[in-house]
Amino acid sequence: MNPSRIEQIVRHFRENGLKLLLENPANARELLGLTATRLLDRMDFARMRVDPTTYIAADYRHIASDLVLNVPFRTGRGRESITVYVLIEHQSEPDSLMGLRVLDYVVQIYKRQVRDQLARDPSRKRVQLEPVLPLVLYTGTVSWPQLPRLVELVQQGDEFGDLIPQIGPLFLNLPEVPSDQLAQSGPLGCVLELIQHRKARPEEFRILVARAVQRLEDLPARERNRWLELLSYIRAMVYHDREDSERDGLRELILKSVSTDARRREVETMFRTGAETLREEGREEGAIAALQQALVNLLRGKFGRLPRATERAIRATQDPGQLDAWLVRAGQATSLSEIEIAPP
Repeated sequence: MNPSRIEQIVRHFRENGLKLLLENPANARELLGLTATRLLDRMDFARMRVDPTTYIAADYRHIASDLVLNVPFRTGRGRESITVYVLIEHQSEPDSLMGLRVLDYVVQIYKRQVRDQLARDPSRKRVQLEPVLPLVLYTGTVSWPQLPRLVELVQQGDEFGDLIPQIGPLFLNLPEVPSDQLAQSGPLGCVLELIQHRKARPEEFRILVARAVQRLEDLPARERNRWLELLSYIRAMVYHDREDSERDGLRELILKSVSTDARRREVETMFRTGAETLREEGREEGAIAALQQALVNLLRGKFGRLPRATERAIRATQDPGQLDAWLVRAGQATSLSEIEIAPP
């Protein structure tokens, strides 16, 4: 077991936990399988690589985190293959700008390919781009039946037709996927089913957790790390999405659902690693909340009632360095505008 991976999944559960799971080739393949894309059988996930480049523009970085996977794709000409860039964007809320965002990400990937090719051959005589396959994974609870088209954002857009760029990414709308389809799709599907029912009644959720853990037991020994990462995600989901009164019981249920003593010891070690990470995360969150409140109190004392936008920006800021800097400026400022508080 790699404790650092467990810590990452637990510590970054909200923003990046699912993304970290999808860095595993088997999980990524199962996710694409749920989209029923006809391209799947020609994609070689055994040789998949995670692209370390961040393609998201600065104006989206506070709300988005991209995952780009480089997957070999058989061309159909003997053993020849090209690379497909699989872009996965995880959304927990509907976004009216999703079409524009995905288009922007895809263009950024193509532009990076152009830069790399021109660095090797500045003549521009043979620039050939490799395809990008965008996928939006929606796990929210608010209905979002389809992705908005870019033309819908443009005034009189229908009159301009083909002049407005369009992109039709794969869209996996998790709330609408039948549970039996998730259950049949593999180990990742078991976890996605839990995500789908994370707000279920306690007894229903217990049944789903037990069923998911037992299905994960079918993973062979060679996929031990995948098994532990999926279990650590379930454990973090219990901590973040279920009531305090349920957590200890669900923890014991997970342990009892693991079949062998050796595996149970590994899960206990994983739990200890996760618990330490959660305690540290709690301490960090407490320190940040204290800084936020201190800044709000200081500003109210100096300038009276604060604009809602200012207080929202303070509460949304998780960077202790930024909060400290605002506190220092607040102590010296004679007006609120001098502090330059802006949303993160």
